[in-house]
Amino acid sequence: MQTPTPSPGQAVLAQVLAMLQPLVVWLLRSGVGYTELTAALKPVFLEAARAELARIGGKQTDSAVSLLSGVHRKDVRAFGQTARAVDVRAQLGKPTPASQVMTRWLASDWPDSLPFSGLERSFEALARAVSKDMHPRALLLELVRLGVVLEEEGQVRLCRQAFVPNPSLEESRRLLAGSVADHIEAGVHNLSASDGKTYLEQSVFADGLSPASVQQLEQLANSLWRDVLAAMVQAAVPLCEQDEPAGGNQRIRLGMFCLSAPMELNAPNNNPPDGDGDAPHAKDTR
Repeated sequence: MQTPTPSPGQAVLAQVLAMLQPLVVWLLRSGVGYTELTAALKPVFLEAARAELARIGGKQTDSAVSLLSGVHRKDVRAFGQTARAVDVRAQLGKPTPASQVMTRWLASDWPDSLPFSGLERSFEALARAVSKDMHPRALLLELVRLGVVLEEEGQVRLCRQAFVPNPSLEESRRLLAGSVADHIEAGVHNLSASDGKTYLEQSVFADGLSPASVQQLEQLANSLWRDVLAAMVQAAVPLCEQDEPAGGNQRIRLGMFCLSAPMELNAPNNNPPDGDGDAPHAKDTR
Protein backbone atom coordinates (compact mmCIF):
# COMPACT_ATOMS: atom_id res chain seq x y z
CA MET A 1 0.00 0.00 0.00
CA GLN A 2 1.46 3.30 -1.08
CA THR A 3 1.98 5.88 1.65
CA PRO A 4 0.05 9.08 0.89
CA THR A 5 2.25 12.02 -0.05
CA PRO A 6 1.91 14.73 2.59
CA SER A 7 0.40 18.01 1.44
CA PRO A 8 2.65 21.10 1.34
CA GLY A 9 0.91 22.36 4.48
CA GLN A 10 1.53 19.10 6.34
CA ALA A 11 5.19 19.11 5.32
CA VAL A 12 5.64 22.70 6.50
CA LEU A 13 3.86 21.89 9.77
CA ALA A 14 6.29 19.05 10.43
CA GLN A 15 9.22 21.35 9.72
CA VAL A 16 7.83 24.09 11.96
CA LEU A 17 7.36 21.54 14.76
CA ALA A 18 11.05 20.68 14.45
CA MET A 19 11.88 24.37 14.95
CA LEU A 20 9.47 24.54 17.89
CA GLN A 21 11.05 21.68 19.83
CA PRO A 22 13.84 23.71 21.47
CA LEU A 23 11.38 26.55 22.12
CA VAL A 24 9.02 24.15 23.89
CA VAL A 25 11.93 23.01 26.05
CA TRP A 26 12.58 26.66 26.97
CA LEU A 27 8.90 27.19 27.76
CA LEU A 28 8.70 24.11 29.97
CA ARG A 29 11.88 25.04 31.83
CA SER A 30 10.33 28.49 32.38
CA GLY A 31 7.05 27.09 33.73
CA VAL A 32 4.93 27.75 30.63
CA GLY A 33 2.71 24.88 29.50
CA TYR A 34 0.65 23.96 26.45
CA THR A 35 -2.55 25.72 27.57
CA GLU A 36 -0.79 29.05 28.13
CA LEU A 37 0.99 28.80 24.80
CA THR A 38 -2.12 28.05 22.75
CA ALA A 39 -4.02 30.92 24.40
CA ALA A 40 -1.15 33.31 23.67
CA LEU A 41 -0.96 32.17 20.03
CA LYS A 42 -4.45 33.40 19.12
CA PRO A 43 -3.59 37.11 18.76
CA VAL A 44 -0.37 36.15 16.94
CA PHE A 45 -2.35 34.16 14.35
CA LEU A 46 -4.93 36.94 14.06
CA GLU A 47 -2.37 39.65 13.45
CA ALA A 48 -0.47 37.48 10.96
CA ALA A 49 -3.73 36.75 9.11
CA ARG A 50 -4.58 40.47 8.92
CA ALA A 51 -1.09 41.23 7.61
CA GLU A 52 -1.37 38.47 5.00
CA LEU A 53 -4.79 39.71 3.85
CA ALA A 54 -3.36 43.20 3.50
CA ARG A 55 -0.44 41.81 1.48
CA ILE A 56 -2.69 40.02 -1.01
CA GLY A 57 -5.32 42.77 -1.11
CA GLY A 58 -8.00 40.74 0.66
CA LYS A 59 -10.93 42.16 2.62
CA GLN A 60 -10.34 42.61 6.35
CA THR A 61 -13.55 40.94 7.51
CA ASP A 62 -14.00 38.75 10.58
CA SER A 63 -14.90 35.83 8.30
CA ALA A 64 -11.79 36.26 6.16
CA VAL A 65 -9.53 36.56 9.20
CA SER A 66 -11.17 33.51 10.79
CA LEU A 67 -10.89 31.41 7.64
CA LEU A 68 -7.23 32.24 7.08
CA SER A 69 -6.09 32.01 10.72
CA GLY A 70 -8.23 29.07 11.82
CA VAL A 71 -9.32 31.06 14.89
CA HIS A 72 -13.06 30.92 15.59
CA ARG A 73 -15.09 33.97 14.53
CA LYS A 74 -16.24 34.61 18.09
CA ASP A 75 -12.60 34.91 19.15
CA VAL A 76 -11.87 37.21 16.20
CA ARG A 77 -14.70 39.46 17.37
CA ALA A 78 -13.70 39.15 21.03
CA PHE A 79 -10.12 40.15 20.38
CA GLY A 80 -11.06 42.76 17.78
CA GLN A 81 -8.35 45.23 16.96
CA THR A 82 -6.76 44.67 20.37
CA ALA A 83 -5.31 41.47 18.90
CA ARG A 84 -2.93 43.52 16.80
CA ALA A 85 0.39 42.37 18.10
CA VAL A 86 3.15 44.95 18.12
CA ASP A 87 6.21 43.86 16.19
CA VAL A 88 8.64 43.92 19.08
CA ARG A 89 11.52 42.23 17.30
CA ALA A 90 13.35 45.47 16.64
CA GLN A 91 13.23 46.25 20.35
CA LEU A 92 13.75 42.68 21.55
CA GLY A 93 17.17 42.45 20.03
CA LYS A 94 18.17 46.09 20.28
CA PRO A 95 21.29 46.27 22.42
CA THR A 96 21.38 48.49 25.47
CA PRO A 97 23.98 51.27 25.73
CA ALA A 98 25.99 49.02 28.05
CA SER A 99 26.10 46.18 25.54
CA GLN A 100 26.95 48.65 22.76
CA VAL A 101 29.97 49.74 24.77
CA MET A 102 31.09 46.13 25.05
CA THR A 103 30.49 45.47 21.35
CA ARG A 104 32.68 48.41 20.34
CA TRP A 105 35.36 47.40 22.83
CA LEU A 106 35.42 43.80 21.63
CA ALA A 107 35.48 44.88 17.98
CA SER A 108 38.34 47.34 18.46
CA ASP A 109 42.06 46.80 18.82
CA TRP A 110 41.98 48.46 22.22
CA PRO A 111 43.63 46.60 25.12
CA ASP A 112 41.58 44.60 27.63
CA SER A 113 42.49 47.09 30.37
CA LEU A 114 41.68 50.79 30.02
CA PRO A 115 42.00 53.76 32.34
CA PHE A 116 38.60 55.09 33.30
CA SER A 117 39.50 58.58 32.08
CA GLY A 118 42.37 60.86 31.18
CA LEU A 119 43.58 59.39 27.90
CA GLU A 120 42.30 59.19 24.33
CA ARG A 121 41.89 55.44 24.80
CA SER A 122 39.84 55.34 27.98
CA PHE A 123 36.61 53.76 29.13
CA GLU A 124 35.12 57.24 29.36
CA ALA A 125 35.93 57.96 25.70
CA LEU A 126 34.46 54.59 24.69
CA ALA A 127 31.26 55.23 26.66
CA ARG A 128 30.78 58.76 25.30
CA ALA A 129 31.17 57.46 21.74
CA VAL A 130 28.10 55.28 22.38
CA SER A 131 25.94 57.68 24.40
CA LYS A 132 26.29 61.30 25.35
CA ASP A 133 23.09 61.11 27.41
CA MET A 134 24.25 58.43 29.85
CA HIS A 135 27.16 59.14 32.18
CA PRO A 136 30.17 56.84 31.68
CA ARG A 137 30.15 56.03 35.40
CA ALA A 138 26.55 54.76 35.14
CA LEU A 139 27.52 52.57 32.17
CA LEU A 140 30.51 51.22 34.08
CA LEU A 141 28.38 50.34 37.10
CA GLU A 142 25.96 48.45 34.85
CA LEU A 143 28.79 46.50 33.21
CA VAL A 144 30.26 45.66 36.61
CA ARG A 145 26.81 44.43 37.69
CA LEU A 146 26.64 42.22 34.61
CA GLY A 147 30.03 40.79 35.48
CA VAL A 148 31.71 41.62 32.17
CA VAL A 149 34.20 44.20 33.49
CA LEU A 150 36.10 44.83 36.70
CA GLU A 151 37.25 48.20 38.06
CA GLU A 152 40.54 48.13 39.94
CA GLU A 153 42.62 51.15 40.96
CA GLY A 154 41.29 53.40 38.21
CA GLN A 155 41.55 50.70 35.52
CA VAL A 156 38.59 49.04 33.82
CA ARG A 157 39.39 45.46 32.82
CA LEU A 158 37.45 43.42 30.29
CA CYS A 159 36.46 39.91 31.44
CA ARG A 160 36.39 38.01 28.13
CA GLN A 161 35.55 34.71 29.82
CA ALA A 162 32.29 36.26 31.08
CA PHE A 163 30.77 36.61 27.60
CA VAL A 164 28.40 33.68 27.93
CA PRO A 165 24.63 34.45 27.95
CA ASN A 166 23.33 34.53 31.51
CA PRO A 167 19.88 32.91 31.58
CA SER A 168 18.93 34.92 34.66
CA LEU A 169 19.30 38.24 32.82
CA GLU A 170 16.34 39.70 30.94
CA GLU A 171 18.67 41.18 28.31
CA SER A 172 20.04 37.73 27.42
CA ARG A 173 16.51 36.45 26.80
CA ARG A 174 15.54 39.53 24.79
CA LEU A 175 18.61 39.27 22.58
CA LEU A 176 17.97 35.58 21.93
CA ALA A 177 14.32 36.20 21.05
CA GLY A 178 15.15 39.04 18.67
CA SER A 179 17.99 37.14 17.01
CA VAL A 180 16.02 33.91 16.48
CA ALA A 181 12.93 35.79 15.23
CA ASP A 182 14.97 37.69 12.65
CA HIS A 183 16.79 34.52 11.58
CA ILE A 184 13.51 32.70 10.99
CA GLU A 185 11.98 35.69 9.20
CA ALA A 186 14.92 35.81 6.79
CA GLY A 187 14.50 32.11 5.99
CA VAL A 188 10.71 32.30 5.65
CA HIS A 189 11.03 35.30 3.34
CA ASN A 190 13.48 33.41 1.14
CA LEU A 191 11.11 30.44 0.93
CA SER A 192 7.83 32.26 0.41
CA ALA A 193 8.22 35.86 -0.72
CA SER A 194 7.92 36.86 -4.37
CA ASP A 195 9.60 40.27 -4.33
CA GLY A 196 12.85 38.90 -5.75
CA LYS A 197 14.93 39.84 -2.70
CA THR A 198 16.84 37.18 -0.79
CA TYR A 199 18.54 37.50 2.57
CA LEU A 200 21.78 35.90 3.69
CA GLU A 201 20.72 32.71 5.50
CA GLN A 202 23.31 29.97 5.17
CA SER A 203 24.96 27.33 7.33
CA VAL A 204 27.69 24.69 7.17
CA PHE A 205 27.19 21.15 8.50
CA ALA A 206 29.73 18.41 9.15
CA ASP A 207 29.38 15.06 10.90
CA GLY A 208 31.37 11.92 11.66
CA LEU A 209 33.68 13.98 13.88
CA SER A 210 35.52 13.17 17.10
CA PRO A 211 35.09 15.35 20.22
CA ALA A 212 38.59 16.74 19.66
CA SER A 213 37.76 17.75 16.09
CA VAL A 214 34.50 19.37 17.21
CA GLN A 215 36.43 21.39 19.80
CA GLN A 216 38.88 22.51 17.11
CA LEU A 217 36.05 23.65 14.85
CA GLU A 218 34.30 25.46 17.71
CA GLN A 219 37.50 27.40 18.41
CA LEU A 220 37.71 28.29 14.71
CA ALA A 221 34.08 29.47 14.74
CA ASN A 222 34.74 31.73 17.73
CA SER A 223 37.79 33.18 15.99
CA LEU A 224 35.86 33.79 12.78
CA TRP A 225 33.06 35.52 14.69
CA ARG A 226 35.52 37.93 16.31
CA ASP A 227 36.71 38.92 12.83
CA VAL A 228 33.14 39.31 11.54
CA LEU A 229 32.14 41.33 14.62
CA ALA A 230 35.07 43.71 14.23
CA ALA A 231 34.47 44.24 10.51
CA MET A 232 30.73 44.84 10.90
CA VAL A 233 31.07 47.25 13.82
CA GLN A 234 33.78 49.24 12.06
CA ALA A 235 31.55 49.55 9.00
CA ALA A 236 28.27 50.12 10.85
CA VAL A 237 29.33 52.80 13.34
CA PRO A 238 30.10 55.57 10.80
CA LEU A 239 27.00 54.68 8.78
CA CYS A 240 24.80 54.89 11.89
CA GLU A 241 26.33 58.23 12.81
CA GLN A 242 25.69 59.46 9.26
CA ASP A 243 22.15 58.12 8.78
CA GLU A 244 20.45 58.39 12.18
CA PRO A 245 20.41 62.23 12.33
CA ALA A 246 18.91 62.23 8.80
CA GLY A 247 16.01 60.02 9.90
CA GLY A 248 17.33 56.56 9.02
CA ASN A 249 14.54 54.05 9.68
CA GLN A 250 16.10 50.70 8.68
CA ARG A 251 17.72 48.07 10.86
CA ILE A 252 20.04 45.16 10.12
CA ARG A 253 21.20 42.15 12.11
CA LEU A 254 24.05 39.80 11.27
CA GLY A 255 24.29 36.73 13.45
CA MET A 256 26.29 33.56 13.80
CA PHE A 257 25.79 30.45 15.88
CA CYS A 258 27.60 27.18 16.45
CA LEU A 259 26.13 23.98 17.93
CA SER A 260 27.69 20.56 18.41
CA ALA A 261 25.85 17.41 19.49
CA PRO A 262 26.10 13.62 19.12
CA MET A 263 24.88 12.10 15.88
CA GLU A 264 21.66 10.24 16.63
CA LEU A 265 22.40 7.24 14.42
CA ASN A 266 26.10 7.05 15.16
CA ALA A 267 26.19 8.09 18.80
CA PRO A 268 28.84 6.46 21.04
CA ASN A 269 28.16 2.74 21.64
CA ASN A 270 25.62 2.77 18.81
CA ASN A 271 27.86 2.56 15.76
CA PRO A 272 26.53 0.63 12.74
CA PRO A 273 28.35 -2.51 11.59
CA ASP A 274 31.07 -2.14 8.97
CA GLY A 275 29.59 -1.34 5.60
CA ASP A 276 26.25 -0.13 6.97
CA GLY A 277 24.95 3.37 7.60
CA ASP A 278 25.60 6.63 5.86
CA ALA A 279 29.11 7.81 5.24
CA PRO A 280 30.12 10.90 7.26
CA HIS A 281 29.75 14.18 5.42
CA ALA A 282 33.03 16.00 4.99
CA LYS A 283 30.95 19.13 4.62
CA ASP A 284 27.43 20.12 3.73
CA THR A 285 26.35 23.67 3.03
CA ARG A 286 22.95 25.23 2.70
